[in-house]
Parts: sequence; structure tokens; C-alpha cells
Amino acid sequence: MTPSVRAFVLATAVAACGDGHAAAADSSRAEAAHRVRQDSIDRAQPGYIIDSILPIEEQLRRFRADLPDTLRHFTEGESSTTALVRAFVRSLESADTAALLRLTISRAEFAWLVYPDSPLSRPPYRQAPDLVWMRQAAGGGTGLKRLLDRLGGARLGFRSFTCASEPMIEGANRIWRDCAIQFATGDGTVRSLQLFSGIVERRGRFKILSYANVF
Repeated sequence: MTPSVRAFVLATAVAACGDGHAAAADSSRAEAAHRVRQDSIDRAQPGYIIDSILPIEEQLRRFRADLPDTLRHFTEGESSTTALVRAFVRSLESADTAALLRLTISRAEFAWLVYPDSPLSRPPYRQAPDLVWMRQAAGGGTGLKRLLDRLGGARLGFRSFTCASEPMIEGANRIWRDCAIQFATGDGTVRSLQLFSGIVERRGRFKILSYANVF
């Protein structure tokens, strides 16, 4: 188990202990995030040797072992970026956690449809699928909690949204980054904030990558 994975597990365990350990959880999550970032930087360096004796193909096979092997397309999601953002806004305004989760990439979708087409599955950026998923899930989980704490259950006054003009192409996936939601606050001030990490489209279905955000 790498130091970054151990730190992530520690952060998760502390967070599960309840509100009384909130400060300790925040500290552990910060440490885990630092270790994961450093691990990512190290792995991108020329000559870096992956610390596992297992080839990436075997690591991916094990990561998929408890997942259905019939997944060929995104489940749930929406048919356009506009429909997806509107569904996101509605779900956030009603503080519907289950609906918000359905709009994001699942572990199975990541394992079968996202990771294999990502540059992170190949040299020189190659990283183990479990590490990539844990980093994405950790950032998304923290981001979703903060979204709900700050904006959940209140009318947003949604105006519009913007993303990068051109998507990144990763195999069969098209990924829009730099997405920002424009909405009006109670006093009429229009704000523009990044409330999720990006949008991914595969064969006409659109989902949110994760809820990593500015909060």
C-alpha cells in the first residue's frame, strides 16, 4: 500500500467517526490530498518506476473484479451538456444527494469506460486505476459535501453556464473542463463559480466527472 493510499484510508476512517472529529478529519484529508498530489508529480517524472510489481493490466483486472463486465455505455446521465447542468441545478436546489450522485461517473463506468481511454492508463502518465479512482472519489466526496453545505436546498437563480470551447478527446470520450455556473445571489449579484470538475460525454450520454469544486 503506497503512502498516499494509506493517508486516504486514514482520512476516511477518521471522517467516519462523527462530527466530534471534524477538525482531525480535515487535517487528515489535507495530508492525504498533499500525498496524492506529490505521488502524481513523482509518477510524471522521467524514469519513475511504478511501485507495484503487477503490470497495469493486472491491476485493472483486479480493480474490475467485483464490477459487472457488461457495461458498454453510461447509465443515467443526460443527453446534452445543457440538460445535465439543469439537472444538476435542480438536484442541488432540492438537496437531493441521490440524484446528484446519479449524475456523476460511477466506479464501474470509470473502470470500463473512462480509465481505459485516459492518458493515465498509459506511459508516460500511467497511474494505477485504484489510485486514480480514490483521488477522484475523495475530491468528489469532499466537494459534494461542501456544495450541499453552502448551496444545497436554496434557490440558485441559475442564469447560464460556460465550459471550455473545445473538449479534450480521450478515445471515445469527450471531456469539457473549466465549467462555471452563473447564478444570481439573493441581492441580485451574479456569481460565476466552478461547482464540478468537468463534463464527460460518451456516445451521446453526458455525466459529471466529479464534484471537486472551488469550495
